[in-house]
Amino acid sequence: MSQLIQSHDDTRAQMIPGSEQDQVVIQQRREWLHRRLLDGASGVEVVESFTDLIDAVLIGRYRAVTREEGQKDASALRHCCLVAVGGYGRRELAPYSDIDVMVLYQSGGSKVVSTLSQNVFHHLWNLGFQVGHSVRSIPDCLTIADEDLAVRTSLMEARFLGGDPSVFQDFRTKFARRFLGKRATMFVQQKLEERRRDYGKFGETVFLLEPNIKKSKGGLRDLHLLQWVGMAKHQAMTLQELSNRGLLSHQDYLALLEAREFLWRVRCLMHFQAGRTQDILSFEEQVRLAAQYQFVDQPHILAVEQFMQQYFRHTTGIYDRCMRFVDRTTETSLWSRLGQWWPSPLIEGSFQISKNRLTVPAEKLVSVLDNPELLVRFFQVAQERGLAIETPTLDELHHHLETMPYELFHTPAVSKIFRQILSTPRGLADTLESMHRARLLQKLIPAFARVRGLMQFNQYHKYTVDEHSILAVRKAERLLEDQGSLGTIYQEIQQKDLLHLALLLHDLGKGRPEDHSEAGRIIAGKTAGRLGLDTQETPMLEFLVFKHLLMANIAFRRDLHDEKVILNFAREVKTVDVLKKLLVLTAADIAAVGPDVMSKWKETLLLELYRRTLAEISGDRGAMESLEERDKLAHAIAKALKNESEMDPERIKTEWGESTWVMNQLEQFPTRYVSYTAPERIAEHLIAIQRTSPSEPIVKARFDPNLNISEYTLIAHEECKPGLFMNVTGVLAALGLEVLDAQIMTRKDRFVVDTFFVSDPDYHGQPPPRRIERVTQTILDVVKGKEAVEQIVERGRRITFGKQFPTGRQPTEVQIDNEISDHYTVIDVFAHDKQGLLFVIARAIFELGLSVHSARIGTRLDQVVDVFYVTNAEGEKVLDPDMGNGIQNSLQTAVDGFLDRAG
Repeated sequence: MSQLIQSHDDTRAQMIPGSEQDQVVIQQRREWLHRRLLDGASGVEVVESFTDLIDAVLIGRYRAVTREEGQKDASALRHCCLVAVGGYGRRELAPYSDIDVMVLYQSGGSKVVSTLSQNVFHHLWNLGFQVGHSVRSIPDCLTIADEDLAVRTSLMEARFLGGDPSVFQDFRTKFARRFLGKRATMFVQQKLEERRRDYGKFGETVFLLEPNIKKSKGGLRDLHLLQWVGMAKHQAMTLQELSNRGLLSHQDYLALLEAREFLWRVRCLMHFQAGRTQDILSFEEQVRLAAQYQFVDQPHILAVEQFMQQYFRHTTGIYDRCMRFVDRTTETSLWSRLGQWWPSPLIEGSFQISKNRLTVPAEKLVSVLDNPELLVRFFQVAQERGLAIETPTLDELHHHLETMPYELFHTPAVSKIFRQILSTPRGLADTLESMHRARLLQKLIPAFARVRGLMQFNQYHKYTVDEHSILAVRKAERLLEDQGSLGTIYQEIQQKDLLHLALLLHDLGKGRPEDHSEAGRIIAGKTAGRLGLDTQETPMLEFLVFKHLLMANIAFRRDLHDEKVILNFAREVKTVDVLKKLLVLTAADIAAVGPDVMSKWKETLLLELYRRTLAEISGDRGAMESLEERDKLAHAIAKALKNESEMDPERIKTEWGESTWVMNQLEQFPTRYVSYTAPERIAEHLIAIQRTSPSEPIVKARFDPNLNISEYTLIAHEECKPGLFMNVTGVLAALGLEVLDAQIMTRKDRFVVDTFFVSDPDYHGQPPPRRIERVTQTILDVVKGKEAVEQIVERGRRITFGKQFPTGRQPTEVQIDNEISDHYTVIDVFAHDKQGLLFVIARAIFELGLSVHSARIGTRLDQVVDVFYVTNAEGEKVLDPDMGNGIQNSLQTAVDGFLDRAG
C-alpha cells in the first residue's frame, strides 16, 4: 500500500544538517542563472542547469541517508530507489517549479522506506521547495496508475535518480507492458479529454489577453501532450526520438524546439522576477518582457504587441502541431482500416472522403498542390459537404502554400470560387479557419498575413486581429438561425459575400501607421480589385470597412431622437441594402470583441437607429407632430389611464381618461419625449405629475428583464432642488449602479421627468425589492435635502479590485460639438473609468450653469465615453467659442483632478 508522508509542518523545526549549506548553494545558483539568462543564455540552459543542481542535491542527500541506514539494514536498501517523476522526470524544472519525487521499493525494502522518505523529503521542504511526494511499491504504482490518470502520466515520465537501478528497471518493464504501446489508445483519449477541460478552465483560444504560459491553449501543456502521446504509443521519450524515427517531421521538430525554447525562457524570466512559481503572463509581465526582448514602440504598433505576436506565433504553432500529431497517432477502427483497401470514389476526379474527412489521394496530391483553382475548390467541397479536412493533407497544404506566389491566386476562376465560399453562410467560419490555418486565406487576402497573431493591447479586445475577424464572420453566420430582428435582417441580405468579406477586412488596417479604418479602406479597394468586384460592389465594400465604427458610435453616443442625427446618418448610408449590411457588421463586430460584450441594451440601441434610419431612407418617416398622430397617441394614453382608474378610482380622476385632457398634457412635453416614450409610460408619468408638488418628488422604478436593466424615473418640480441630474448621478454612482443612458425632460409647467437607465452589477438579473427601495429612497432623501449627495458619494466609495492597465490611463479628452444637433451643444468626455466619474462631470456641468437634456455612457477601448446634450441658462446652444473653450478646460481639469486623487 502506498505510504504518503505527512505534512512537514510538524517537523519543520527539525532542520536536517546540511540544509543551510544547500540553501546557500541553491540561491547562489539561481542568482547566477538569472544573470546568465539576462546576458542571453537560453531557456534550455537554465532549465537543464537547475534540474542538474536539484539532481545533485537529491542524489547527494539520498546517498548520505543510505550510508547511514546501510549500517543498520543494508539488504533492505537493495530493494529501494529514488525516482523523479512528472516535470522533474522530464528534466524541465524552472527556477521555482514544484519538485515531484517518489521513493520506489520492492517487498524487501518496506522496512526502510519510511526513514528514507522522511529524510529526503523533509530536506526538500526545509530548502523551501513545494514537493509532490510519494512512497510506493511497484504493485502500488500499477494499481494507482490504473485508477488515476494524473499518476499514470507522472509515472510514465519517471527517471532514475539513485539507489538500486534494478528496482527501477523492473518497474519500467512492468509499467510499459501494462500501459504503453497498443494499450495506450484509451490513455490518449483520456488525455485529450483532460486537455479539453483545461481549455474550458484556462481559455478556449490560444489568443488570451493574459494567458497561462503552461496550461492555456498552445502552452507548454500541449507540448507535453504531444510528448505523452509519443511515449504511450511509440515509447519515444523525447521530441528528438520522435523525429529520428520519422514520427514527427523534421520541420515540425525544429519549430517545436524553437517554440519550447521561447516559452521556457519566458517562464524562467517570470519565475526570477516573481521569486516564486509564476505562469500567468499578465499585462505587467508582457510589458516588462517586451522590454527585455528589446522590442520598441513604433508609431503603429506597441513593443508589447510585437512581443505578444511572437508569443502567439509560437503557441499557435504548438497547438496546431500537437493536434496534427495526436490526430495522426490516434488508432483507427477496424472498419476504417478495411476502408483503406476499398477507398471511396473520387470527388471531381481529385478529392476523396477518408474516415469521414476530406482528403487528397497521394496520386492526386501533386496535381492539386500545383493548381490554385483546385486548392480553393478543395475547401469549398469541404464546406459544401460539412466535412473536416484530414490533418496530413492540411499539413501538406500548409507547407506547400508558404512557397507559392500570391499572384497565382489572383485569377478570375479562383476569385469566383472564393466569392461562392463567402456567399454560403453554413460552415463559412470553419472553412475560413481551415484556410487560414493552411495559409491559403492570406494568398487570397494578402493583408491577412500581417495580422496573424497580432494582439490589441487593451482590456476591450479579447482576441488577436485575425481571430477576431473570423469570429466576427461566425457571429454573423449564426444569425441564419436567429429568430429575432437581427436574424431576420441578416436573412434578408442578398449579397452576403460582400458582408462577410467586409467582416474579414474591417480590422486588417491595425498595426499600420495610419488610422486603421483608413488603412482598411485601402485594403478593401485592393481586395476588390483582386477579386474582380464591379463598380457598384467596390465602393460598398470600401464604405463598410471604412465606416465600420460609425453605426456603433451613433447608436451608443448620440441622441437617436434628434432628427438631425438620423438625417445625417441616412445620408451617409444612402441605401437600405448598405444599412442592413452595416447593422449586421456592427453587431457581429461587437459580439466578436469578447464574451458578453454585445448586450441586449446595445442591440436595442442599434435596432432603434436602424429602424429610424430605415424610415428616413424609405420615406416612411412618421410625423409625430401631426394632429392625426397626436390624436392616436392621446387615445392610447387615455385608454391606459382609464384602465388605471378602474383599478384604483380613488387615486385616478375620471377626467384624466379623457383625450382632451391628455392632449393638453402632451402640449406641456417636448416633442422628443412624446416620440420616444410608450403610451403606458406616459400615462404613469402623468399620474405621478398630478400627485407631486414642489416639496414632494416621486421616484418610479421598474426592471426590464429583456434588456436586463433597471429604470429609475424622478418626477419633480424644477424648484424642488437645483442640479437634479447631478444629484441623481451621484446617488447612483455611490450605490454602485452603472448609468447607461439618461433622458432629461422639463415640461413647460416646469415639472421634470428625468429617466435613468442603469445596470446593477451587484445582482444577476432582477435586483431584489430591498435594493430598488434603497435606491429610490436615497434619491428622494437627496432631492428633498435630507442628505447631501457629497456625503453619500464619500460613504459609498468602493474598493476597486481590478488592476490598472500597465500602459497607464489614456489622456482625458473633452470635445465640444455644435454641428451634430440643431438644438443642443454636445459634449463628449473620454476618460479613464472610475466609480464616481459621472458625478464629477455632472457636478462640473452644473457649476458651469449648463442644463443636461440627455446623456449617454459608452466605451472607446479602455476609456469610458460620457456624452451630454446641454444648453446654457437661456436654453440655447453654447455657440460662443471662448465659452466653449472654458467648458472644455473646466471639464478637463475636474476629470483629471478626480482621476489623480483616485489613483
